[in-house]
Amino acid sequence: MNLPPPLDPVRHALFLDFDGTLVELVDRPEDVQIAPHAVARLAAIQTACDGAFAVISGRRIADLAHLLAPLRFAAAGVHGLERREVPDGEVMPLAGPAALDAIRLVLSIGVTEEPRLRLEDKGTGLVIHYRGYPELEPVARELVTRAVQDEPGFSVMRGDNIVEVHLAGMDKGKAIAAFMTREPFVGRVPIYIGDDTTDEFGFAAVKALNGVSIKVGDGLSEADFRLACVDSVHRWLGVEPVTGEDSMKEAS
Repeated sequence: MNLPPPLDPVRHALFLDFDGTLVELVDRPEDVQIAPHAVARLAAIQTACDGAFAVISGRRIADLAHLLAPLRFAAAGVHGLERREVPDGEVMPLAGPAALDAIRLVLSIGVTEEPRLRLEDKGTGLVIHYRGYPELEPVARELVTRAVQDEPGFSVMRGDNIVEVHLAGMDKGKAIAAFMTREPFVGRVPIYIGDDTTDEFGFAAVKALNGVSIKVGDGLSEADFRLACVDSVHRWLGVEPVTGEDSMKEAS
């Protein structure tokens, strides 16, 4: 495994995916949790990097803000269709939910007909989940394909137990490239860590900027470096492991 170099907060800008990178994947995305001491470490990294820190996720920024509270951070959500350029700034949607209304209707009917599928509505993106039912992958793909049909201007992406559709023209890589043109990111060497096929756009963007691309887990990837799992990401970030006593304190 080609392990990544250590983070240098003086010269690096750090971009992190969330699910599968900072937290383990779970059947219900709303059930995910991140330990308070891990959030505290991210806050310390953000300070050390002079603010050149952002979360780049398929989740909505509002959900990320809740999960990572009290940390305030720059972010791109829904694969870049939402953006918060500064930690205390407003969330700027780059597209409205109404454009997906026709597709939303077809997907809603589809998950009613096959209740083992689950529809997640992000407003600017729609996701069909089939986690726990891998045999439904072709059903999920066919449903999204049928919903989109030949409508122009939409992008369909396949990820870990999901099929997602949103307006075309934005992805995680373009979001990272946009951040890198602004302070405090400009002039730094970008690092991006992600685990899924949708993160390949991010890897390509940082490689184009002579940055550091880090894939979490197995599978084909354009990333130059690897970390084995979420725990490996935490160790690379310097998140201290929790002892049994510390775990009880965090849970209380």
